[in-house]
Amino acid sequence: MAAARRAGLDDVTLDARSTVDRFFGGPFLRFPRQGQIDAISYLAGLVRAVERRGGRIFGRSPVRDVAGGRPARAVTRDGWTVAARAVVVATNTPFNDRLAIHGKQAAYTTYALAARVPRDAVPRVLAWDTADPYHYVRLTDDVREPGAPSGGGASAGELLIVGGEDHKTGQADDFRRPHARLESWTRAHFPMVEEVAFRWSGEVMETIDGLAYIGRNPGDDPNVFVATGDSGHGMTHGTIAGMLLCDLIDGRTNPWQLVYDPARLPMRAAPELAREGTNVALQYARWVRGGDATSVDEVLPGEGAIVRSGVDLLAVHRDDDGRVHARRAMCPHLGCVVSWNAFEKTWDCPCHGSRFDRFGELIHGPAQRGLARVDDAGADGFAVRAASAVLDAALRSASMAAALALRALRAIRRGEAGPGAR
Repeated sequence: MAAARRAGLDDVTLDARSTVDRFFGGPFLRFPRQGQIDAISYLAGLVRAVERRGGRIFGRSPVRDVAGGRPARAVTRDGWTVAARAVVVATNTPFNDRLAIHGKQAAYTTYALAARVPRDAVPRVLAWDTADPYHYVRLTDDVREPGAPSGGGASAGELLIVGGEDHKTGQADDFRRPHARLESWTRAHFPMVEEVAFRWSGEVMETIDGLAYIGRNPGDDPNVFVATGDSGHGMTHGTIAGMLLCDLIDGRTNPWQLVYDPARLPMRAAPELAREGTNVALQYARWVRGGDATSVDEVLPGEGAIVRSGVDLLAVHRDDDGRVHARRAMCPHLGCVVSWNAFEKTWDCPCHGSRFDRFGELIHGPAQRGLARVDDAGADGFAVRAASAVLDAALRSASMAAALALRALRAIRRGEAGPGAR
C-alpha cells in the first residue's frame, strides 16, 4: 500500500474481502479503473498504424549485428543492411551486448494454462498472489473452432487463464512438473474447472529491481536503444517504450527516462544482484561434472541428454526415428552448458536464457547463433573457447560488483545511503 501511494496511486485500497477471496483467501490490494484488451487485436492495430504512416515490417528477417553511428545499421543474417537514424533492440533480451544488461536481469521460464469454466462462475478480474513462485488468473471468452463441441465459432463459455510456477530458464529437475503443479493449484482453488484446453510456456526477463530497462544501451553509441526486462508485462512496457524511446530519439526529455534507464545500478538491489550473480557462476560447475548419460546409447527416442566425450560435452538428441543429432553443449553466448528441456524439446541455457531447438538451432537470444557442430573445431580448441568464455563472464561480473560497491561507498560518504538511496 505504501509503495502504491508513493507511485501516486491514491485510489488503491486494501480490502479484507474481495470478489476473489473465496478462491485465494486473505486481504487484497484493489486497483480500480483497469481494462482488458486482446493482445492480437492490439498488435494488429499497431501494424496497421505503422503501415498507414509509410512504415514497412519484415518478418522472418533475424538481425545478426547492430551498430550505432551516422547512420545506425542493422545487418540481417542474410546479409541485408538497414540504415536508420536510430536502432531499437526490442528482442525480449538484447543480443547486441555480452553482459551490460545480462548481468542485471535473469531469464525465467513461465507456464500457463487455459481451462474451461462455466460462464460467470469466476469474476472478471486480473488477480495474482505473492507466493514464490507466484500465480495469476484472468478470464477470456471461450470461442471454439467451427465444428468443435458446443462450437460453431460462438462463445460457449469462458476460459480461465492461470499462469506462474516460474523457474530460472534451464534450471529445473523435471521440466514437466511445473505444468502438473499449475494444474493442481488451479483445480484446488477453482473446483468448477472442467477441462484444461491449452497449455504453453514462455520466457520472461526479471530485472534486479523489478523495473524494465528502456533507453540507451549502456556503453554503446547514443543512437542504439534497448527495451527489455518486461517481467511478463510486455503490453504495458511495449507501450511505455514506444512513448519513451520516441522522445529520446527526437531529443525530448521524458519524466520516465531515469526510472527505466538501462544504465541504472540501484544500491538497494545489491542483494538481488549478488544472488543472481552467484547463481550464474554456479552453473559453470557443470563443466567439471559428468553428463546426464554416460553414452549416446542411453538417450531414448524423442529425448535428449548431455554426454561427456573426453574434455567435450555434447548435446545429444535422438529423434523419433532413432537418428542421433549431436552438437557441442556450450552456449555460444558466454559458455554455459545447456540443459535438455524434456517438455518443450529444446536446449536451454541456465545462465542467460538462450534457447535452441532439439537440433541445436537458435530460437531465442542472447546467443547469436546455434550450438556448434561437433566437427567445427577440435576438442582442444573447444576447451580453450569454453575456458575463455568462463573467465570473461567472471571478470565482467566482478567488474559490475565493484562498480556497485564503489557507488555505495560514495553514497555513504555523501550521507545518502539509507532507505531512499538508489
